[in-house]
Order: sequence, then structure tokens, then C-alpha cells
Amino acid sequence: MGIFYVDGDFVPSDKAMIPVDDLAVLRGIGVCDLMRTFRGKPFFLRAHIRRLERSAEAIGLSLKWSRDEIEAIVLETLKRNPEVDEANIRVVVTGGSSPDFLTPQGAPRLLVLITEIPPIPPEWYRDGVKVITVNQEREVPEAKSLSYIPATLALKEAKKRHAMEALYVDKNRFVNEGTTSNLFAFIKGRLVTPKENVLKGITREMILSLAEAMFEIDLRPIPLEELLQADEVFITGTNKGVVPVIQVDTTPIGDGRVGKMTGQLIKAIEGHTPAPEK
Repeated sequence: MGIFYVDGDFVPSDKAMIPVDDLAVLRGIGVCDLMRTFRGKPFFLRAHIRRLERSAEAIGLSLKWSRDEIEAIVLETLKRNPEVDEANIRVVVTGGSSPDFLTPQGAPRLLVLITEIPPIPPEWYRDGVKVITVNQEREVPEAKSLSYIPATLALKEAKKRHAMEALYVDKNRFVNEGTTSNLFAFIKGRLVTPKENVLKGITREMILSLAEAMFEIDLRPIPLEELLQADEVFITGTNKGVVPVIQVDTTPIGDGRVGKMTGQLIKAIEGHTPAPEK
């Protein structure tokens, strides 16, 4: 049984509770961030905390903890789960209790959940994956919010169609991102990824940093028609890393196999050791 941090206390996971009048329960108001450990240490902890702050600001939540305080709580929660080898670390900020069941009162709750990282199928990286597209836009793209109903429905449809992920297509027919991933494509030899209306993933930023010395990069919208004609496509995420995409809906990407340029980035990220965080 794991130990979670809940609003000031470290408690067994089966005893972790928040009041029913919390806006996270009543309205889905809150933000979260997910990171993982490598060799037992949180990967890009400060970067994830900064993104948590940006998410909270985007939906109008005021955090009452400093970065140092959140970092210390995360590290202590991890320390109290020594049986976990490599961990997922979920940091959640709820909207807090509200007498009118609607308006945040400036008293959010902080939760830290430590769980084992689920196994990822090796064939994702060896053979590539299929994804689908759905006509959907996230309400606040720059915030990693607790409201996951659209993502849940999209992933249900993806599973029904034997796909691994669903990509959001907006009203202008631009493909922005996946439900839990960022989107990249190699188009005419250039690495392209959307600049606006997406959650700025930590892995996304690392890929862009590594790719600077390897490819020409375009930060711009990707029309669906252009994506379907791309040379290579891949998605990225904290847990999944770089996952090659070989099919979008019913259209094969390139020759329907994992591309060489994507393979180069996979090798680059595998050999990457991040600099100490400041």
C-alpha cells in the first residue's frame, strides 16, 4: 500500500480523501501535473512545478505554496514510498471547498500521489502505433486541468477503432495535440509541431532542444490534410517518451513503418542526461 500526501498529511493510499464540497469533486475545478522518476529521481521536477503554476494561473487558481515547498513535499512523498522502483508522480491542486459549490475561495488543496509506472508495450516503439482524429478542442489548452471527459470519450473511441491515441482537430482543421501527448511531424525534411493552442509538454520541450542540432524546425499549425501526407509522425509524453505513428485514421504515414528521423530522435532522447535544474 502506498503513501499519498493529502492537504498537509501523509496517509495510506486507501485512506486518502478530500471533502465532498471540494470543487474538484463538484465541478472538476483543479489542475494537475504528471512526472516520472528515472533511477529513482524525479525527471525535470522544477519544470513540472513551473507548468503546474502556469496551469493554475490559466484557470484562475492561486497557489499558496512556493516552488520550494511543492518540491520538498514531492520528494518527501517519494521517500515515503521506498517499495516503488520507478514511479509516476501525480501532483494535483484542487479548487478547494466552496460554500456556493461554484466559486474558488483561495484555499486550494495539494495532493501528491505515487504509483508504479505501468508497463508500456515495446511494439509501440518497434512497430509504431495507429492514432485517430476527433473534432475536439480543449477549453483551456495551456492548462493541464482535471476535466478529462472529452479525453476519456476520445480515448474510448480510439480503443474501439484499435488505436493507441486520439488527436484533437479544431474548427479550422488544424491538428493540435493528443489527449495525453504532443504531436510532431516530419514534413519535407523539417520537424513541425504546433506552437499555439497546445499544452507545452516537458518532453516536447526536450525534443525541441535536442532537435535543434539535428533538423530544421517549424513551430506552426499543422492542417489535417498536411499531416496525412507527412513523411513521418510521432507523439510524445512524460511516460511514453517518443512514440512513432504509422497510421492516422485509415491513412498510412510514409511507408507505414517507423521512420529514420524519428528513430534518430528516439536514440537522442535515450542518451540524454538532463542538466541540473535551477
